[in-house]
Formats: sequence, C-alpha cells, structure tokens
Amino acid sequence: MQKADKMNILRDLVEINTVNGNEVKAAKYLQSLLKRYGIDSQLIDLGNHQANLVVEYGNGQKPVLAVSGHMDTVAVNEEMWSTNPFELVIKDDVMMGSGVTDMKGGLAAIVIALIEIKEADVKIDGTIRLLITAGEEVGMNGSYSLQSQGYMDDVDALLITEPTGYRIVRANKGEVDFLVTSTGKEAHSSRPNLGINAIQNLMDVLEEAKQVISTRAEQNASEVLGQTTYTVDVFNGGIQINAIPDSAKAAINTRIVPNYDNQQVIDDFNQIVDDFNQTHDGKINLKILMNIAPVVAKPDSKLIKKLLAIATPYMKKTRYSSDEVKMGQEMMVKQGFNPFATDQITVMSAAGGTDASELLSQKLNGANYAVFGPGNPMKMHQNNESASLQMWLDFIEIYKKLFSQYFVN
Repeated sequence: MQKADKMNILRDLVEINTVNGNEVKAAKYLQSLLKRYGIDSQLIDLGNHQANLVVEYGNGQKPVLAVSGHMDTVAVNEEMWSTNPFELVIKDDVMMGSGVTDMKGGLAAIVIALIEIKEADVKIDGTIRLLITAGEEVGMNGSYSLQSQGYMDDVDALLITEPTGYRIVRANKGEVDFLVTSTGKEAHSSRPNLGINAIQNLMDVLEEAKQVISTRAEQNASEVLGQTTYTVDVFNGGIQINAIPDSAKAAINTRIVPNYDNQQVIDDFNQIVDDFNQTHDGKINLKILMNIAPVVAKPDSKLIKKLLAIATPYMKKTRYSSDEVKMGQEMMVKQGFNPFATDQITVMSAAGGTDASELLSQKLNGANYAVFGPGNPMKMHQNNESASLQMWLDFIEIYKKLFSQYFVN
C-alpha cells in the first residue's frame, strides 16, 4: 500500500464524527475497506448508532493475539482549534485532527498493518483478532459486550493500541465515577435557618469523602500504580446569590489501584453518605456512573518482549525536539518514573484506563498484555490534537512485524 493510500484511510476516519458515539458509520467504513482487500469482518450492532467490528486473520487456531482500538473520540471545542478537527491536516511531520492521537491513529495503523500482511500473503500459525470497539471514552460498553459474548475466552495476549509513543504500558489504574446529588430546602438567604442548604451539605460530604479516601489511599499504595486518587470534576448548584439552594450535584472521579480497590472505595463512599444522612437534614444520594477495574500485566510477558525487540530500532532513530523531551520528562516525573529516555523503551504503568479493564475482566492480574500505540499521550483530549506522521508510519511497520513474528518462538 502506498503512503498516500495509508494517509487516505486515516483521513477518512478523522472525517467521520464519532464524538461519544456514531461508531456504526466508522465500523461500516472499515468493514467496506477490509472487504476490498479480501478480509471478512463481523459488524456487531449495539444500537444507538454504535457498533463493534471483529476481524480475524490466520488459521483460526490458538494462540490468539487480540489487538484492540476504539473508534469513538472525545468532544471538541471547534472554536479553540486552529484547523477543522474533522479534517486531517498535515504540515511537515505533524498531523492534526480529532482522533489522530486518541486513537484513530492507532486504529488505522492496525487495520493497515493487517491489510498489508494479507497483501503479502503472510502465513500465521495462529490467529490475529482485531477487536474494534465502540464507547471506550464513555462507559466502555463496546468492550464489555465483546467480553460478555466470549470474544476473549480463547485469547492468549492482548495489545491495546492507545497512544503511548515509544513507551510500553503494562498496568492501568481502574476507575469509579460517582454522581453525588444533594437535596435540601429552599429559603431566603436572610433566613437560612428556614431552609436546608444543599450546596453546603454536598461540600461537607465531598470533603469527608476526600479525607477518608485519600488517607486510605496513602496507606494502601501500589508499587506498580501508585495511589488511588480522588477528584471533584463537576459541581453544580444554586440559582442566585440570595436564595438557599435546594439542590446540588457533583461528579467525582476516582482512579483505582488493586491495593485499595473499586469495591473498597465504593463501600467507603457509601458509608460516608449513610452516616451523613442519619445525622443531617436534607438528603445525599450516591450513584455509580462507571466502574472498571485496574489491570496489571506480567512485566516480562511474551508480548512485551516481542514489542521491545521489534520497536527498539525504530525508537532509536526517532529524533525528539527539545519541547518533546521536556514534555516527556515532566510526564515521567509526575507519574513517579525515571527520567524520560530517548535511547530505550520504558515499560511503565499509567493512570488512564483502557478497554482492557473490560476485555481482561476475567484475568486482571498477570495477563500477557500491553498498551503500545502511536502518538504522544500528553496530546490526548486537547485542542489541536496532533501526532507525528513518521511515528505513525513506523508503528504500521512495527505492527506488521509483530503480526508475523509473534507466533514464532
């Protein structure tokens, strides 16, 4: 496949608006593309304009290497972009567009790699299974559906092609998101004793939760993933300055490590809310919006060893700008790792979650698993999302070599 053809595939994907949905259109595009090259696929309609796509190549036998990428992207503020986010713009080595980093770049790369090994008639003594998912950014319903339908039952290794650059992620924190709703009683602010201040109650509960969860997180840190974290990301309440508010709500994000796990955090938060409701006027309600577990892979798994051997030569020829080195150093320090390396691939953990939390739900610890994909993770979920064109092209070659070499001992 010519370079221009590869770029056209990524261009077509970027032009399909899959902001928090509409993946069925992208899935149908990829299915049609693969069919042109003689590769069959299965489109699994999830309803609500969402779909997964499953593609297999090889002899249909074990071992099975599953490779996964998601089609949805996060919301964009078009006014803050210097280009049209739904148009692939390339200047020198920089690609810009919604999803070029997270993660239509990685998705296009694995599809192109599969097409090219098919064109080269590469024989696989096993099975490559592409699991192309919907809904990763909100809820992970696509990966949940695939796991529940048995597509992971015979899988020996899982590669997620989220953007890592030349770093391999072997562990991801889990996530529990809460919606906390406070109900009070309205009154004039000059007579606050006649009302129940929903905002104040909510603030008190959130502060108590922060203290309890943060303390337990410090006491139960993970060597691999660090501490469970707690952040208030959304807060709404009140209608005007002289009225006691009768309602308020907040959205809470917690990032989870195995040592202080999902259920323990949920139990602690529930206990705080129960205790508050028994001792205060008004009502606090707690709802779980997302609940995905942490994943910790074997550090010396076959998949990681293969990736290190294949990708290191590409990494060593990469030339980083001073800004990229500075950004990389800042990221590594903030995550508690050694300084950013420009001559070797670091195997590390990450705070962000992936579809692996659902796909590997039956084996969250010690799996043959890695996250490795093109793009700078510091560019994710940002205005003017960008990625290196050369790195993207190199990752296509890396995936082609992995697909052909993984099954060779």
